[in-house]
Amino acid sequence: MSGRTRAASVPPIEVSERDATIKIQPQARTDLYNTFRVGGPADYLVRAGTADEIGLALRWAGEHGLPVTIFGGGSNQLVSDRGIRGLVVLVRRPGKDAEAGLEVLEEDDKSVLVRVPASAPSSWFGRTAAERGWAGLAWLVGLPGNVGGAVVNNAGAHGGEISDFLVSVRVVGEDGVLVERDRDWLQPRYRGTRLKYPAHRETIVVVDATFRFAKRSAVELLAEADEYAEYRHRTQPTGACAGSIFKNPDGDYSGRLIEQAGLKGARVGGATVSTMHANFIVNDEKGTAADIIELIRLVQDEVERQTGIRLEPEVERTGDWS
Repeated sequence: MSGRTRAASVPPIEVSERDATIKIQPQARTDLYNTFRVGGPADYLVRAGTADEIGLALRWAGEHGLPVTIFGGGSNQLVSDRGIRGLVVLVRRPGKDAEAGLEVLEEDDKSVLVRVPASAPSSWFGRTAAERGWAGLAWLVGLPGNVGGAVVNNAGAHGGEISDFLVSVRVVGEDGVLVERDRDWLQPRYRGTRLKYPAHRETIVVVDATFRFAKRSAVELLAEADEYAEYRHRTQPTGACAGSIFKNPDGDYSGRLIEQAGLKGARVGGATVSTMHANFIVNDEKGTAADIIELIRLVQDEVERQTGIRLEPEVERTGDWS
């Protein structure tokens, strides 16, 4: 049996202000919104896709003295079995809706400047860019999560990072005001930015991001995108997992170290180190967050015992881990 606590059915709270209306769901399930499919209920959860909706949600949380947790695609989060205190803001929309928010700001024969909603699926954006002949993000195809999370985590693969093409982001803070910040403000680094590792507790939400791409043949870019997607399908597991569990240490690969330590297939409860790729943990959907975190520690301890290297998690613990 799963250790998840099921949320009770409670009517939503409707909040309106000027041009925005949001519905806040008390005691909402979180396992539906993260790719590990684990976690207890959030005190409150709201879907918010626009700057006005996000600002309204943050102000409501502030007025009620509630902490805020941001969910995008939920692919880099491990939610506690105890759930999440405060308000979860779910910044997400399907690709067909995200396309309506995609703006071409400048374009000439050689390059294009585009703005994309943070709520857009990363894989959709990677394929859309390839279809339009915008070079650089074909490796996003097949990657879980949303553009906002990719920016906050400075997602990367195959030698590239999303910040390589980033020009600016528009963000909303706790005051609900939309502000544009340039790339350097984000302080991008390996698998992170200032928003992933904030120096203070203020909540700042990415609403959209602006990128500049060189132009290339769409046929070539789509071929690259298909190649990356096929590689992921061939080498990485599907199912309830969160992408890479550990960051790569300098000069090596976490997956190689884990496999070398003989940990492929290692299991705790419903959580297993993938036999396809050792830097992935898969939940059989009967597992719990406690199973996953125990397996993460087991892997860290054994790799450190054998190599002296302590692997650093890439996945974030979210919620009440007290």
